[in-house]
Order: sequence, then structure tokens, then C-alpha cells
Amino acid sequence: MRNSDKPHAPASKDERIRLLEAQAESLRREIHHLHRWREQRTYTASWHVFRALFAMEFWLNQKVRRWTGSSGGPASLVERRRPPVPLPDRPLLAESERAPPIPISDANPARLLIDVTATAKMDPRTGIQRVVKSIVAELYNAQHQHHLLRPLAVRLVGDRLVSCESFVASLVGEAPTRPDAPVQLEAGDRLFMLADSWRDFDSFIPVFGEVQAKGGAVFTCVYDLIPVLLPAVTWGDTPEVHERWLRSSAMHCDGMIAISRTVADEIADFIRDRDVPHHVGLKIGWFHCGSDLPARRVSRVRNVVKQAFGPAQRTFLAVGTIEPRKGYDVVLAAFDRLWHSGFDARLVIFGRRGWYVEGVVTAITAHAEFGRRLFWFEDGNDAELDYAYGQTDAVICASYAEGFGLPIAEAARRERPVIASDIPVFREVGGEGVAYFRVDDPDALAKTIERWSAGEIVTDPAKVSRSSWAQAAERVFEIITKDDWYRVLN
Repeated sequence: MRNSDKPHAPASKDERIRLLEAQAESLRREIHHLHRWREQRTYTASWHVFRALFAMEFWLNQKVRRWTGSSGGPASLVERRRPPVPLPDRPLLAESERAPPIPISDANPARLLIDVTATAKMDPRTGIQRVVKSIVAELYNAQHQHHLLRPLAVRLVGDRLVSCESFVASLVGEAPTRPDAPVQLEAGDRLFMLADSWRDFDSFIPVFGEVQAKGGAVFTCVYDLIPVLLPAVTWGDTPEVHERWLRSSAMHCDGMIAISRTVADEIADFIRDRDVPHHVGLKIGWFHCGSDLPARRVSRVRNVVKQAFGPAQRTFLAVGTIEPRKGYDVVLAAFDRLWHSGFDARLVIFGRRGWYVEGVVTAITAHAEFGRRLFWFEDGNDAELDYAYGQTDAVICASYAEGFGLPIAEAARRERPVIASDIPVFREVGGEGVAYFRVDDPDALAKTIERWSAGEIVTDPAKVSRSSWAQAAERVFEIITKDDWYRVLN
């Protein structure tokens, strides 16, 4: 068994209660902000001008629901939830009907079919898409080294798999050598569900059955369990969709591969604590994400980004989507305390706008220091992010829930110090090389920044996990070819 270090102790009951109270307070502030926003616009002329248009939109939504047979509360013309499909009581194939997986060996090499359906369809360029593209690219780049497992990126079209030649070519920087074509399943194929196909996962179940009937195996990548463990911080019907996907994965897949040991342990706890039906002998593995950014292509660093990193002041960088669990309100509150005390430093934020954060976004953009000592880049490219890592004095990661923590590893790879909230997965990734502060505590963060700046706290990027994407892909290869799993569930 590889990487069998003891997991970090879970948070105490009092600490969990404190975080739940903080989440409730964050949502209360967001609701209060939206209520004030609505009140302010109710008494403007523009509100009354557009009020009739809103009424027409509502009427059209009602008509659409009647035409499509949907019901319930107001729905968007663009987005409507699909009714859930009942989950089967048992796997598509009974245990006795599953063909034992054909062992992978020199005499029996196999194909690794990598599902990229969701990423090939739409790439919002967030952390998950970075993992998908990086792992696929490295598996293809290293295929000449490993004859045991031949990678083939696929997507689901209708009820069958199709190759993704153009998608792969764009990742490895080559022209496609052949067009996309239907993929015929072969004996011993391994299917790796790498992309975030949560909403369409059950569409793959017939394919899973065929793979397993031919002596193959099915694995799914798990990025985190945040939607089921902390549903209040996620958007829309994500908690229901995510839990359904997790339960379906446990039932239909042969293995689940997490992006950290922390998430691997959460999978096992979830299956045990909620009595989730699962495939007998379900395997759980994990790997660490890479920390090298994609190679620069035509992207250039804008002057406005360069100007945010002034030479006369310390600069701190926060990276990631602005969403409730990322702790941007904590970071901003900490810097308010620091600025008020005379601490002269800049805060630069790289991350797109997420959900349930209108109050936080307004607090940033309406701040007296915005454009002076506070900067936010919602549309930064990889070249600009790489530049930001290189110019900052330290990176701040204030999340209270993550699946891995890419900014910690990415910063350490560039020899940048990291100040992070004290949560298990950050301890796993950051080890002894990071300065930790009490999660969701602005005063603790401010004091940690002051003490680190004064040299009272020492950080060491060399002690932080900073695997390359090539090493991450190699670990996935080892798990699958060598049957090198972290845990096996009965």
C-alpha cells in the first residue's frame, strides 16, 4: 500500500459548530445585501421601466413550463432542472454476472479509456478542467514509456463512446492525425471517468456494464465531497446531483480515485456513515494534483496586472473562484484590520465570480483601497497567474473546505511562501512548509501575516507537496496497472 500515512484528526465538535455558525452568518449577510439591493432599485425609475419586462419574462417562463410539462416555482428560460431518475436497487450487473477484470500484464496490455465528455463540451477553465486536461496530456505524452496501458480520450455521444482526437491534439500541441470515430469496446478495457460528468453519469451505466462484462473495469475520479458535506455553500441542485452521482459511482464502479488522501477518507466515511450500497470490493485510491501551470502560448501579461504588484510594498496573492467556502470575506476582513493598524501591503485576488457572493464582491469593488492596495482580476489568463505567483511575497489560502488546494502546490513550486487555513487537506498538501491560521478567523489570519512578515513564523516551500502533472499521471497509471489501492471496502 502506498502513501499510507495516518490521516489527520477530524475537527472537534465545537470547531464544526463554529464553522456551521460562520456559514450561516455568511449566508445571512448575503441575503441582507440582496435585500438592500432590491430595496434600492425598487425606488428608482429604471426599476419601474423594466418591471413590465420582468413580468413578461415570468409569463414566458410559465408558458415554457406548460409546453415542456414541467412544474414548480419560477424557472429560467435557459436553465431548468431535470427530474431525477430513480436509482436502481442494485448494480446493472449482479456480482455473479461481472466478469473478473483481466489482469494487466506484458502479455495482456489494456486500453485506458478516459472520459472527457464534460470538458470537451464546455471548458470554464476552473480547477477540475485543469486536472482533466493536464492528466490527459501527460498520459498521452508518456504513452511511449508505458506499453501496459494505452490512453484513449473518449466522450459519450448518444449511447456509445467516440474518440476525441481534436481535443487531445489541442492539449499536446499537435495537429489531429485522424477524425473522431466510434470506439468499439475491447476485452480488458479500463474506463476512467475523469471529467465532471455528474449530471449525465447514469447515461454511462450501459457502457459500464459492457466494459465489466468484457473483463474490464470502471473507475471514477472524485474531486471533493463538498456538495454533500456542506450543501449550504454550493449552488442550485448541486448537492442532490452530487450525492446521486456518488451513490451511483459506489454502486456501478470498481474503484474511486480521489485527488487527495483526505478526500479518499471522506469517500469511505460517506459510504459507511450513510450506509451507501456499493460494489463488493470497491477500491479507493488517491493521487496528488500537479503544480506546474500549462506552458505559455500566446497569452500576454497586461500592464494592469504588472502594476498591481508594486515594488515598494509587500504583496499577498489569493487564487481561486470567489465563492462562500473560499474565505475571501475572511481575507478582506483581515486586511482591513492590517491596513487600519498601519500595515502597508497589497492584496491581489485572481479568481472568477462564483455564487452567493454578491455581498463579498461589492465589499471588494466598493472598498476604499480598491485599485490602490486591493486588486481583483476576474479574467486572468495562465501567463498572468504565473506572473502573479512569481511577483507575490506570499500566497493566502483561506478556504474552510477543499478537495486539494492547487494554489498551495502551485505557489510552492515557484518557491513562494504560503499562509493557509488549518484544515486537514491543507495540512496534507502543505505539510510543515506552510504557515497555518485558525480557519474562518480574520484576527488569526491578520496576526499570522504580521508574525510571518516579522520573521517570527518560518515557511519552507520545499516541504510542500509540489508534484508535477507528469508525476500525478504516473500515480494514476500505477494505481490502475499495479492494483495499488489505498483502501478496499467490503
